Amino acid sequence: LKDRYTGKHVENTVHYAAEIAKRLGSSKEDVELVKQAAVLHDLGKIGISDKILLKKSKLTAAEFEKIKKHPQIGADILRPIRFLSGIIPVIFYHHERWDGKGYPGGLKGEDIPIGARIIAIADVYQALISNRPYRRAYSKAQAKKIVCEASGTQFDPRIVSAFLKVLEAEK
Repeated sequence: LKDRYTGKHVENTVHYAAEIAKRLGSSKEDVELVKQAAVLHDLGKIGISDKILLKKSKLTAAEFEKIKKHPQIGADILRPIRFLSGIIPVIFYHHERWDGKGYPGGLKGEDIPIGARIIAIADVYQALISNRPYRRAYSKAQAKKIVCEASGTQFDPRIVSAFLKVLEAEK
């Protein structure tokens, strides 16, 4: 509703997240949970102003604090829908970092739900290879390099490895 970029971004994020989950040997049920969470991971952005979402320049600290609320907004929207309760932690924690410097909870390592760790990589890669209001798309090679450099800090190294295998299989 707010940004036509989001539809294609979600489709591709779902694809990469599902392929990573399969590569990690996840059950069919867990792959489906990751897919559902990937579809809805940015639902909370509905509660963020278009002025911020579509801004063409760097966000101010105050604007970034507002953006950081979208996982909570998404979780709050989904909470009354009982059959989606399993994806709420994945959506809520998809901006956590392996090194504990993410948000909203500052979770670290294995404390972050695996689905959230999977979606984090799929989401970032897809964002990197897409044009955004504030920058041009990176090449797939540049995006892959950025993801690799963030292994062990932003991303779970085991999931980065699985993601690289997904990319290699798609060549």
